[in-house]
Amino acid sequence: MKTNKKIVAILLSLLCIGIASAQINREKFGNYQDSIRQQYNKQQKDAQNKYKSELEKSRQEYAEFRRKANEEYAASLKKAWSATKMHIGEKPPVQPKPKTAPSITKSPEPVFEPLPKPTVVPPPQPVEPANIPEIPNPTPSSPTIQFFFYNTPCSVHASDDLRFRLASSEEKAVANAWKILSSSKYDGLVHDCLELRKNLCLSDWGYLQLLQGMSYKLFGGEGNENVVLQMYILTQSGIKVRLARSDTRLLLLIPFDNAIYSYSFITIDGEKYYAIDKNLSGGVVVCNVAYPGERVAHIAMLELPQLKYSPNPERNFISHKYSEIKLSVATNKNLIDYLNNYPITGAWNCYTQASLSTQVKNALYPTLKSLLRGKSQKEAANMLLDFLQTAFNYATDQDQFGYERPLFGDESFFYPQNDCEDRSILYSILVHELLGLDVVMVNWPGHLATAVCFTENVEGDYFSINGKRYVICDPTYIGASVGMTMPQFKNTEAKIIQQYS
Repeated sequence: MKTNKKIVAILLSLLCIGIASAQINREKFGNYQDSIRQQYNKQQKDAQNKYKSELEKSRQEYAEFRRKANEEYAASLKKAWSATKMHIGEKPPVQPKPKTAPSITKSPEPVFEPLPKPTVVPPPQPVEPANIPEIPNPTPSSPTIQFFFYNTPCSVHASDDLRFRLASSEEKAVANAWKILSSSKYDGLVHDCLELRKNLCLSDWGYLQLLQGMSYKLFGGEGNENVVLQMYILTQSGIKVRLARSDTRLLLLIPFDNAIYSYSFITIDGEKYYAIDKNLSGGVVVCNVAYPGERVAHIAMLELPQLKYSPNPERNFISHKYSEIKLSVATNKNLIDYLNNYPITGAWNCYTQASLSTQVKNALYPTLKSLLRGKSQKEAANMLLDFLQTAFNYATDQDQFGYERPLFGDESFFYPQNDCEDRSILYSILVHELLGLDVVMVNWPGHLATAVCFTENVEGDYFSINGKRYVICDPTYIGASVGMTMPQFKNTEAKIIQQYS
């Protein structure tokens, strides 16, 4: 009995020792965990401090770069400007198009064949989103000015002391104004303009228009001060620009990556610099000085701008053959006004890459996606073809506007008529976004159509481009299905314009 009690006592002692030992181990482990946590926190803090230090160093280096660049630029502005001639803007080339949309006539079963070898225009270089420089935020408490950009409310931090006056339009006065603008008190204004550009999804052209509206509000009207301020902000935003003088009037000259029509221009080293003025001609003097890091402005849009929605009246669009495609579409008046002021260009990707507005997509895509679901690529492409061929009224640009003018996708749902190029632009957008297929434009003399690279076996007239088969789809040839070419173009060499990289 005594032996059992001793055994129990020993076991209890061992248990107590074990508990005590476990407690000690837990404390040691806890201390170890605390040590590891402290080391980790220290490493994190050191890393954060290093990042902050490097970021601050980078900011200081960029600020010093800007200070030096603007100082040197101001000195260059003092030098004598060179005389050159301003040319009146070129008119968009007139395309001889049929007065009415041609319709297919009953004929024997079509013979599908490869079309003559075309000239291929390579796809455009992708337009990269604007790189926003690191410019300090404005002081939150600083005053703001409000202005409207196509009825969309905007504001920037700008106090009264930002309003400067030019003594004249001569070189020395402009150089002195540049020194004023280069001070840090304008950083907040530049920052806000860049933020507005990003939030409104503006192209380089849209950004220029935004700066015009902002500067007119700041200075209470047009004037040379507006031009110098716009130029300063454009250079700080990385966009290539030159300053010119016509008599006592200052103006901006901007080169674009594609030709634009109707705007006066000068040529420097083989490059066209456009004045944002359609009626300027005669002699000007130009300050041809480059700003570090500048790039040529892009005319294409990555997307349409985000403007306040003000709906136009709805219009109804019904496909004749596929009556289930029945759509009501209201466009944004503010966006239509914006597009109406956009420069005309022969770069077709400008119109297709912009795609459609969110409002128009919301009116079109749910219904179209539902109706196209489960269809073969050929049937889906035919449904979209008939929609473009029959739901829209046809008229040439000359009859509708009096001049050549391609329409952006949204504009085809606003204006009462469209023509072959407008239908090809819209068809390209719909096929690319709804069917996920590559589309090219086919440019014959006096006519524009499309061709689609199907991934399923689809018969039809086709072009062979870089080893791929692109089948004709003509949204203007009424009644023609996938693969059918207008007879007059069967043996005519075409120019193929690739839209998507």
